[in-house]
Amino acid sequence: MTSTKSRIIVHVDMDSFFVSVERLHDPSLRGVPVVTGGSAAGRGVVSSASYEARAYGVRSAMPMAQALRLCPHLRVVSGGHGRYGEYSRQLRAIFMDFTPLVQMASLDEAYLDLGGTEKLWGPPLAAAEKLREAVLAGTNLPCSLGVASSRMVAKVASGLCKPAALLYVPHGSEESFFAPLPIRRLPGIGPRTAERLQQVGVHTLGQLASIPEPRLRAMFGDHGPELAARARGEDDSPVVPDEAPKSIGAEETLGRDTRDLGEMHALVADLCERVAFRLRQQGFTARTVTLKYRFASFETHTAARSLPEPVCDESLLMAAAFDLLEERVLRRREAVRLLGVTASNLMTGWDQEDLFDAETRERRKRLLGAVDRLRGKHGFDALRRGSSKPPPGKDPPR
Repeated sequence: MTSTKSRIIVHVDMDSFFVSVERLHDPSLRGVPVVTGGSAAGRGVVSSASYEARAYGVRSAMPMAQALRLCPHLRVVSGGHGRYGEYSRQLRAIFMDFTPLVQMASLDEAYLDLGGTEKLWGPPLAAAEKLREAVLAGTNLPCSLGVASSRMVAKVASGLCKPAALLYVPHGSEESFFAPLPIRRLPGIGPRTAERLQQVGVHTLGQLASIPEPRLRAMFGDHGPELAARARGEDDSPVVPDEAPKSIGAEETLGRDTRDLGEMHALVADLCERVAFRLRQQGFTARTVTLKYRFASFETHTAARSLPEPVCDESLLMAAAFDLLEERVLRRREAVRLLGVTASNLMTGWDQEDLFDAETRERRKRLLGAVDRLRGKHGFDALRRGSSKPPPGKDPPR
């Protein structure tokens, strides 16, 4: 493991990620209080809040009805979760250009270990600035970055410098950086622990770090000394690269149970397009296609088809999925409520030499590349096949 002293850990945290994505697709949302989330008519909650909304006290995880009471002119967007996933995959691809040591903590948050990349990207502050510029250029989305020799300190730093900023904590200055911060800034200190500390006059991380070990053990048991060490900024946890996925899939429950062949073909085509797009975005091809189907009785099955060569072209996924649909589903003549498509036995790279001649293969690569760039910029639904429209009454699958 790389020593803490030589590590360069960057914590990238996208600013109001869901709202920022929605603003790319609807400029009228810029500069006004906006949240994404569920309807206030039900039990909807805020999933992301713009900084204009936060000025009114609106926060994520807040009931939507409460958010509207705090800010009556709040703009509420239901949000497109499939779109957020597509942008998250773009972000990961940008991060991987800088280092293979990338750990996605969520759709909008990642840790990168840039240790050993100084000849490529320069010293920590310069490397982080290049990373931030690459994210903005590649996605047009703002982010905040914390840079330190540990994951924990980098995460705290990114939270302190929001929005759209960068904060570097050099190795050796972690304890002095943490000392004046309120105890709730330390990851892992929740309301109950904070309340116990405040009851004995501990309000800052510096005060927590200075508590004698016997007293800490009396208060928190064996966890006490670890708590004080973390308050001094001590953390050697590594950045663990994400494991390659074993499969990529999508499924959708229909708006109504159906026996209609056209609706089922349209949905399967749509799912195949989405799966193929994600395969190409992540640099994979697949040898196996699996169709999942659930009847109105909730009886659920899967059926798989092996392909002669690994593919990432939706037309080839569709051919296999349509065969399975007709063989396993349509012959039952029962109403269907859910369909899903999964690609598995993944391999890296575009490798379809035996399925297309060289000229056709190159033409397909250029076409699909253009389609992917358009969808990456404007969202998946910016370009659709006429045959793959979602069933009437349903939003596009996410």
